[in-house]
Amino acid sequence: MTPETVAERKPAQRWRRHARIALEIAIAFALLAALDEWLTGGLGFAGVRPSPYWIPVLVMALVYGTGPGVAAAVIASGLWLLAAHRDGSERDYLDWLLHLSIPPLLWAVVAVAVGEVTLARKRHLAKALRRGAQAVRDVGRMTDAHERLTRTNRDLQRRIAADPRTAGHIIATASRLSSPDPAARRGALSQLIGLAAHGDDFTCYRLGPDGARAWLRGGAVTGASMGRPDLLPPAMVEALAASGEMRVRHVARRGDREWLAGLGVAAVPLADAQGGLSGVLLFHDLPIDRFNAHRIAELAEIGHWLGPLILDQGQAPLRVLRNAGRIA
Repeated sequence: MTPETVAERKPAQRWRRHARIALEIAIAFALLAALDEWLTGGLGFAGVRPSPYWIPVLVMALVYGTGPGVAAAVIASGLWLLAAHRDGSERDYLDWLLHLSIPPLLWAVVAVAVGEVTLARKRHLAKALRRGAQAVRDVGRMTDAHERLTRTNRDLQRRIAADPRTAGHIIATASRLSSPDPAARRGALSQLIGLAAHGDDFTCYRLGPDGARAWLRGGAVTGASMGRPDLLPPAMVEALAASGEMRVRHVARRGDREWLAGLGVAAVPLADAQGGLSGVLLFHDLPIDRFNAHRIAELAEIGHWLGPLILDQGQAPLRVLRNAGRIA
C-alpha cells in the first residue's frame, strides 16, 4: 500500500468511525428511552439511583475519549431535562433548578475527566506501539546484519582456506626455483608472478639478439594468439629502451595507451644488474581495481625481483637490445 493510498483512506476511516460512534450512542439512548418508558412511564429515571444515563456517558468516555463522552452527556442531559419533573411548580424554584442541573453537570465533568484520561492512555499506548514496531524493525535489521556478517565471515573463511597465497604455499613454490629442471623452475616462477600480481594472464618477454621474445607465460595464456604474440613489435621495445624509464606503464595513463597498442593493459620493465632493460613483463588483462597506487607499486616490486631471476638461468646476462645511439 502506497502512502498516497493511505492518505486517501484516512478521511474515509474517520468518517466511518464517527458514524459508528453516533450509531452506538443512538442505539444506547434508544434502549434507555424504551426502558424508561416501560419502567417509569417516561420520567427520565427520576427515581432510579444511580441514573442509567450514566452508562452511555461512562462507556463513551472510557472507550472513545472526551468528544463522544461529552456528546453522550449532552444527549443524556437533554433527555433528563425533557423527561424528568416537567412541572416544578410544587417545589421550591431553586431546589428544583439544583435538582435538575446536578446530573448534567456531573455527566459533563465525568465525561471530560474520564475522556481526557482515556485519550492520554491511548496516546501512551500508540506511542508504546510505535516504539514496539520500531524495536521489531530494529531487531529485524540487526538480525539481517548479523546474518550478512555471518555469511561474510563464512565466505572469508572459505576464501582464506582455499587461497593459494599462504606462506607455506609460497615457500614451497619458491623452493622449486632451485630445481635442476628448467621447466620446474619456470613453472614455479610463473606461479610466483601470478600469486604476487593476483592474475595469471601475462607473458614475460626476454630481450635477445632477435628482439623481445616470449619466455614465460601465465596459466591463463595457452599460447600465442591475438594480443599475446611470441615476439613484441620492435618499435615498442625500442621506444621503451630509448626512454630509459623503468616505470610501470598501464592503460590508466593516457600517454601509455598508444604504446601498449592493444597488446596488454600493463607492462613492467625488467632491469639487469647494471640497470639496463633485460625484459618486459606484459599483463594482457587485469581488473580495473588493479590500477591504483598500491597495485602499481606491487607490479613495480615484481619487476625488481623478477629481473635478476630471469637472468639467473645458467646463462650469461642479456644486454639491452639497442641503446639510443645505436638505434639512430
